[in-house]
Amino acid sequence: MKYAKLFAIAAAICVSSLAPAEAAKVRIGYWSSGVSLGFGSYLEAGKFMEKHGLDVEYVKFPDVNAPTKAMAAGSIDFAIGASAGSAFSVASDGLPMSIVLVTQVADLDFVVLPDSPINSPADLKGKKVGMSPAGSAVASITSAILVNNYGMQTSDFQAVPGNDSRLAQFLAQKEIDAAALRTVTLALLPDLKLKKIGTFREEWKKLTKKDGLPVLGVGLMSNEWLKAHPDDAAKVVAAMRDAFNAGKADKDGVAKALMQAGNIPEADAKAYASLWDGIYTVSMEPDDIASLKSEFEIFKGVGVVKGNLPDAALVTGPYEQSKSIK
Repeated sequence: MKYAKLFAIAAAICVSSLAPAEAAKVRIGYWSSGVSLGFGSYLEAGKFMEKHGLDVEYVKFPDVNAPTKAMAAGSIDFAIGASAGSAFSVASDGLPMSIVLVTQVADLDFVVLPDSPINSPADLKGKKVGMSPAGSAVASITSAILVNNYGMQTSDFQAVPGNDSRLAQFLAQKEIDAAALRTVTLALLPDLKLKKIGTFREEWKKLTKKDGLPVLGVGLMSNEWLKAHPDDAAKVVAAMRDAFNAGKADKDGVAKALMQAGNIPEADAKAYASLWDGIYTVSMEPDDIASLKSEFEIFKGVGVVKGNLPDAALVTGPYEQSKSIK
């Protein structure tokens, strides 16, 4: 009887070890009305997270800063494109979340109506300038450019917040003088025929004396979830990389996901999808770390963030580990 009982226990252990491990649950948030929509909808439609064995719940937010606030409240575990500005703020405040990826770059233009007398960002002194809400990376980068490249104070221009579609409407109605709009948005508004007076790419190069675009969005992860699921964190990054690479080769699939998720007309969805390679990335290489640190200091110089960006808030482990995941 004693041996029978031992055999039964051993058999149970063997069966347990052969059973598939329960998929880790990860709650992923993204801004559903901004540039995150394209990546988020394609990531979701392609089930890239599920292909790596993750049990995923997608949570969509109408506000650019909402994913970061939701993570602080414990409502999500990972934000695919948290605003770099808000991510810097929570990192400098010591809140328990880490930047594990660079996911979006700021491919934007300064635009005005075609008959506007404004011909350069230098002419924006004393003007109403539309941009994403305060705390967003776009607002922070816009301020940094005008202050550092054109000698303005933040009080020399009036920042008018709003999402891109709202800002385009303000501009058409002449409620603002200029706007910083994403190239994605401009591709969807060909009939407005706006005049470009500057680009973030060239202005950032002038500011930093380096090539490359400023970081717009980052992959932000809860430290609690990261600590509890280190191997699964690498799977999250691997899924992000898979989606990014797949999207580069599957513009029709990206457009289809956008049409389904955002009720976007086919022509607009295809125009959005064509910009995939230039607005998204999935990386956390040494150059990305250096860019994040430089951007933080620039934001700090114009009073957008305070304190310091701790090295501990820039976590490369999941990205490095993901390189071995196929």
